[in-house]
Amino acid sequence: MSLVNDNAVERAGLLLSSMQVPIFTAFRFGFSTFVAASLTFVIIHLSLLSLHVVYATDVDSIIREDHNHPLRLHLGIEVDRDSDLGWEANEGNSDYEPEFAGMDRGIIGRASPEISVLGNNAPQRSNIEAGEKQYWVFPNETLWGPHSAVTSGVLLPEGWKRSWTEENDQRIHKEVEGRRPDYAGDLQVDLERRQDVRNGARILYITFNTCLQPSGNFTDTIGPPPQLLLYVSLSERNQRPGGPSVKDPNQQLVPVQGGFANLTLNAPGTVYIGVAAPNNTDFLGLWNYELAASIDAPYHSYGSEDPNLLFVDSDTDSALLVTSNMTQADPDDPLYQKWMKISPPFSMFAHKENDLAIKGVENSYCGLKHNAQIVAHNNGKIDVGMTNRGLGSKPKEQFHIQSLNGSSTYYGFLAMEGKGVVGGGGKVWKAMNFSTKSDGNCQLLFDLSYCSEVAYAVPSNPKTFPNVADLKTFYDDNAKSLSQNFSYSLQQIPCNTSSSAQYSLARNCDDCAAAYKTWLCAVTIPRCYDFSSNLTYLQPRNVAQDFINGTSPSAASDLSFSPANKSTVYINSSRNSLIDEKIKPGPYKEVLPCQDLCHTLVQSCPAAFGFACPLPKRGLEWSYGIRDPNGAITCSFPGAAYFLSDAGSPGISAALSILAVVVAVWKL
Repeated sequence: MSLVNDNAVERAGLLLSSMQVPIFTAFRFGFSTFVAASLTFVIIHLSLLSLHVVYATDVDSIIREDHNHPLRLHLGIEVDRDSDLGWEANEGNSDYEPEFAGMDRGIIGRASPEISVLGNNAPQRSNIEAGEKQYWVFPNETLWGPHSAVTSGVLLPEGWKRSWTEENDQRIHKEVEGRRPDYAGDLQVDLERRQDVRNGARILYITFNTCLQPSGNFTDTIGPPPQLLLYVSLSERNQRPGGPSVKDPNQQLVPVQGGFANLTLNAPGTVYIGVAAPNNTDFLGLWNYELAASIDAPYHSYGSEDPNLLFVDSDTDSALLVTSNMTQADPDDPLYQKWMKISPPFSMFAHKENDLAIKGVENSYCGLKHNAQIVAHNNGKIDVGMTNRGLGSKPKEQFHIQSLNGSSTYYGFLAMEGKGVVGGGGKVWKAMNFSTKSDGNCQLLFDLSYCSEVAYAVPSNPKTFPNVADLKTFYDDNAKSLSQNFSYSLQQIPCNTSSSAQYSLARNCDDCAAAYKTWLCAVTIPRCYDFSSNLTYLQPRNVAQDFINGTSPSAASDLSFSPANKSTVYINSSRNSLIDEKIKPGPYKEVLPCQDLCHTLVQSCPAAFGFACPLPKRGLEWSYGIRDPNGAITCSFPGAAYFLSDAGSPGISAALSILAVVVAVWKL
């Protein structure tokens, strides 16, 4: 191969022709001098040739041994310069990026100045105006780079989706090895992870959150601002996906719903992403979004199938919610104990249903964090903790939301803040809703000492009991004092004798004590509801008293205050006389205890105790209610939560289907 170009040869020829050529002979300089010069020339030539060969050999060995960067050959595909695939011809362009056989563009080239680079698990935030388009690239070398460091992870409940995404669960489980089954999806992966390679491609998770959106006059007609558009391309010929007149049939439009989008794909190389904002003039301002790509796990997540959040009860300015059971393990199981001792892993958001500020970002953790009216751990408006109260006595997390408005309906969103690098964008679950009360004489109580299963609103009066702690003590101490005589009676029963000598082959003294406590707490601490409610399963109580604001009830405004009702004991007073004497809550309505609580008590205790339930049309209907199979709380029972079906739930006695025949009416 010539080491000089033609112009250099021509210039050298012109120089030689213009000067006298000297005659070099061995006899002119001496033979020894000629030999020495010749040997020096040969040595220098061989040295240069050897260096060139060694360099070529070293480069080849590096390429062959680097299995994480497979050589990609560009085969000289003809390009139609008339087609518009988001790029322009580079003729005369100083940004021209050459392609050489055996070399990847990610190595020898660079992204266009208008394209920003994404790193692994390195989210990027950006503002975007209406009609604007922005472009991103996830380079080939990052795609085939190392995984991010593994974080400690957080526990997720049994039976919940363990992966951050629902629609790719099975695929992810097959692709990632070493997963610990009790931990949150891809947040907990063993340090020894293989690279997820299949047919020369690697799994890539692209996720998207809208954080802010334009403002405007929200109405039911206009609705929220339109969603941003997310495009993805695997072609180097389409580096600006979603651009004007793009004709790439393989370009993917990823739907953004409620401010969230995700795409899991097998990427063979560099991935190009486009974000476009609709050109809409009905709203003012701009969008802000967060985009992330990861070879480890989705950075943002949304749980679309189940809210995993249950409404327990409320008063005028607060509400109590709990998660689903975290585990079905027994109390002596280490996993059960771990859940009860763990720092509460979940948070939540709450927002008034008639306020449309979160419409359009309701599926986005980032969107709710910046737009929801109430955020967990923010300004002390939500108290969180672990509890085993409720059906099955299993661990769950509870949320006491405060500073709410009365007579209002709210959306509630269970959420999990991202921990560490992988999955750091957080997760939010599908919304549920709950409502607050209006009359002001029902106070939410929970975490009582003796009646530990009580978690609902009770008759109250902020004038007689301004301190909630004092009201809690009043109800709890009263129930505990009433249980003392029962305990003395139960001690007279031979509980520790042989099974054949016990009072029942099916029940024992422990069953009797538990059934009595459940029943006693339910009837001495009634579940309170607004008197203004028209729900048919509610029982009016205490209609003989004035309202807590001092006004007197009138039969002209409500037939519940008719002379006949005011003279009927079960309507003109509370079930527990101390409530009327000490608390003076005024008129309210009661969610009656469930009938099965009484029947379970009768079946579980010795017949000598004389327990009996009221008969139909002789006190049963105004003393006890009936469970609703669809989850509505039409009667009060331990661990009640709205829309939690009791079918098959642990902790409910099998005696629900066996109604005892009784001959007397229990006085309560």
